[in-house]
Amino acid sequence: MRHSCFFAAISIALLGVSGCKMEDTGPTAFNPATNVDLTFSTFDLENTDKAPDNLKHTRFWDFYQGIQPAGSGDNAITRATVNEIRTHIDRFIQATPSSDGKSYEKVRNPLDLINQVIAFNEADNFKEGRRYITQRIIEGQAGTYNTRTNGALIRFTDQNAVLDEASLNDKLWIYPTLDWTYQPAGPEGTDLDDKVYRTIQYVSRSVVPEKAKAQPELISLLAGSRFDANSFKTNGYNKPEFATADYQSRNYGGIELRQEFIRDKIDTLFIKSPDKAVLDMSLHGVTLTDTSPDCLRVELDYAMSTLRVFHSNGQPAKLKDPTSQNPDATIKNLANCGNQENNEAAISWVAEGASSRQ
Repeated sequence: MRHSCFFAAISIALLGVSGCKMEDTGPTAFNPATNVDLTFSTFDLENTDKAPDNLKHTRFWDFYQGIQPAGSGDNAITRATVNEIRTHIDRFIQATPSSDGKSYEKVRNPLDLINQVIAFNEADNFKEGRRYITQRIIEGQAGTYNTRTNGALIRFTDQNAVLDEASLNDKLWIYPTLDWTYQPAGPEGTDLDDKVYRTIQYVSRSVVPEKAKAQPELISLLAGSRFDANSFKTNGYNKPEFATADYQSRNYGGIELRQEFIRDKIDTLFIKSPDKAVLDMSLHGVTLTDTSPDCLRVELDYAMSTLRVFHSNGQPAKLKDPTSQNPDATIKNLANCGNQENNEAAISWVAEGASSRQ
C-alpha cells in the first residue's frame, strides 16, 4: 500500500519505536506532558454560532459526503450501498445524519472531541506541548511530548451525561496516549524527514458484564497524523499530510480510515467486521460464499471523483516467499483486497467528492 512506512508507524501506539527509523529525542530532551482533566457540558459536537465550522474538521466529514453517487453513477444500487457504508460509520463516530442522509449534523466520539480541544487551546498542557514542539523545530532538535512516557492521563467528563446517570463510557473518556514527536531532517540517504507525528489513543473503561450492553459501541481508537514541520503551528488545526484512524467496536468489528492530503488525495476505508454483514455484495452481481468478506476496502479518489470497492475472502495480506531461504520471509498477496489494483475493483461509480478537500 502507499506510504507503508507512515501507516506502519501509526499502527503502534508510540511512533518512536517503529521501524521507520525515528530518531531518539536524546537524554536531555524535555517531555512536558502532564495530567489533563476537563469537564464539558456535553461531548456532542455540532456547528454553532460561536463555532460554525466545527463539523468541517471532523475526521469523516469529506469522506461521508464525498462517496455520494453522482451523474452516471447515481442509481438505486449505488445509493443503497452508500447508505450501508454511512450507517456502519455512524456506529463508530455516533453521527446524527442530516435530513437528506448525505452528511451529518452532530457527532460524539473521542477523536473528534480531542482534536477540537487541541485546536481551540482548551487545555493548557496541550498548548504547552505544541509550543515545545514548535521550539524544537526552530532549534532543529528532535523532541517528544508523550503522556504515556510520563505516566500522565487525559480524562474528559461529560457533565450532562453524569447528571443523566449515563453509562460509564458515555460520561467518561480516558486517553492513555497523546504524543507529538518532531523528527528533524537527517543526512542525505536517511529516512529522517523534518516532520511532526501525532498519535492519539482512546480506550474505554472495563465494566462488569451486566453493564456491558449499556456502553457505547466504540471500545478503542488509535489515530495518527503526519505534519510538515515548516507549517506546524500552535493555534488552530494543523493540516496533516497523511492521517489514519483505527476504530474498534463491541459488536461490529472495526474500521480504519486512511487519508492522503498531498499528491494522490485519496481516502481509504477498511471495513473489518467478519461477524456482521455490512455490504450485501450480491447486490452487485458478486458471488461470494460469505456476504461478509474478510477484507473490504472502500476507496474515494477525490481528484478523479471515483469511488471503488474492493473485496477478498480467505486471502491473507502476505504470503510466504517461495523464493527465499528465510522461513519468515513474506511477499504481498496481490489477491488480498488491500493490494488489489484499481481495475480489480468489484464496484465503482462516479462520486460527488468534496470541493473543500484540503
